[in-house]
Amino acid sequence: LWIAAISYSATMIMFCVANKMTYAANAVLLQYTEPIYIVLLSPLLLGEKNSKIDYLCVIGVIGGMILFFSDSLFGNHNTMNSKIFWGNIIAIISGITFALTTMFMRKVQGNATKTSFMLAQIITFIFCIPFIIKNGLLDVKSIIFIILLGTIQMGLPNYLFAIGISKVRALSAVLIEMIEPLMNPIWVAVFYHEIPTWTCIIGGIIILIFVVGNQFLHTLKSNTK
Repeated sequence: LWIAAISYSATMIMFCVANKMTYAANAVLLQYTEPIYIVLLSPLLLGEKNSKIDYLCVIGVIGGMILFFSDSLFGNHNTMNSKIFWGNIIAIISGITFALTTMFMRKVQGNATKTSFMLAQIITFIFCIPFIIKNGLLDVKSIIFIILLGTIQMGLPNYLFAIGISKVRALSAVLIEMIEPLMNPIWVAVFYHEIPTWTCIIGGIIILIFVVGNQFLHTLKSNTK
């Protein structure tokens, strides 16, 4: 429970830091290398065996993510400097801690998973108090957005994930998570009328095909036993 809580707290903190140091696409993509570590570690930590389909799915999803973020990753960026390099390293580590979060939450299951999420938020808050003090009091607008962030963007998804992780394999959970970044261009298109590029659309379709296909094949396999 505590390992899961500390891992998730570290994931949130490192993602925020990485997002300030490197390109946003790098921070997201490198964090979502999480399935690679799940495939490598879940047989050892959870006893959940991976099939050939799982390995193929992970490769397909990572490929789709690269294509999805290709415009940002391969656009006209300045030469990589030390800050960007270390931002990328931190983002990679956040992917590892994200994987550890999923596996250890899968291990505790039940109400302990919800408790672990709560502990992670408390740990993060305590760790960030010095930064809150340093930057001064927030204005009303910022407070409103933080409340929305804490309840809708973080609180509700964490609660639902705590319920779902007890019912599916760790790898299935993280592959379904990969749908999350796909929603970003959709919301942008809806509210700002910015149509995503073809590479973004094709990458998203590839991710959905592999994620849905993986779940369908595993469900079919379970029903035939």
